[in-house]
Parts: sequence; structure tokens; C-alpha cells
Amino acid sequence: MSTNDPKLQTTLADGRRLTLSLPPTDAPWAADGVAGLRPVPPTHTGRGDEPRPLPSEPPLSLEVALLGLGV
Repeated sequence: MSTNDPKLQTTLADGRRLTLSLPPTDAPWAADGVAGLRPVPPTHTGRGDEPRPLPSEPPLSLEVALLGLGV
């Protein structure tokens, strides 16, 4: 891979620009530099499911002790 490889540039959906360049390396998989890379459309958009809410009251000390014993 030469040091003057072109950079891979793309624009994200929200308008931000992303530029990627790879440093020189002897790795066979990177022999083509960024020319070997291609943009891939996202597989997921947005956020996932919301996590469960935390309990409204703190655990009692006995509950904590039992959790430590693996009961």
C-alpha cells in the first residue's frame, strides 16, 4: 500500500462528512488500501428497545447479602 492512497469519503444521513484513510501496512488484507473498501448501507437505524426501568426502592441489605452468596 502506498502512502498516497486516496481517502474514502461519504456523507452521513444527518449531513456530517466521514473520511477514512489507512496507514501504510504490510497486512495482505489491506494491500489495496481504501480502494478495497466500499460503503455498506446501515442495517439498523434509530434506537433499540428501551431498557427496563430500575426498581423504585433500593434493595434491602439481606437481599444484597443473598445475591453475594449466589442464592
